[in-house]
Amino acid sequence: MDTTGPWEPGDPIPVLEVNVVNRVQIAKFAAATGDFNPIHCDEEFARKSGFPSVIAHGPLTLSLVARALGRTFGPHNIRAVHAQFRAPVLPGDLLRVEGTVKSVTSLDGENQAECELQVVRGEGEIVAAGGGRAVVQDA
Repeated sequence: MDTTGPWEPGDPIPVLEVNVVNRVQIAKFAAATGDFNPIHCDEEFARKSGFPSVIAHGPLTLSLVARALGRTFGPHNIRAVHAQFRAPVLPGDLLRVEGTVKSVTSLDGENQAECELQVVRGEGEIVAAGGGRAVVQDA
């Protein structure tokens, strides 16, 4: 993990390959957050709601954006994360997080990289688009 600069607009964020999302992860996330909405836990309910299976929690997908930023800049340097969810994440999905640095500016007395990130399923379907900010250290 290289948390030092220089980081320039257009620099790629190292791709984060995520293992296949599975029901155990979804169940553990439900337990950790207390969100036992049946869309995440009950296969029959999810199917009756129009999904092929249970779906992962949105914040679980958002946590992947934070993980990519933390791996690149250091978890203690993350200042913001956000995402717009575009498609449900299902058990069996293989995901990756990719993105670029949009800008580096001084904010609150720190040099911060504003990054654009997306969570991608399989061969290119974007399931979440967003980004975040992280402190960058001078080299």
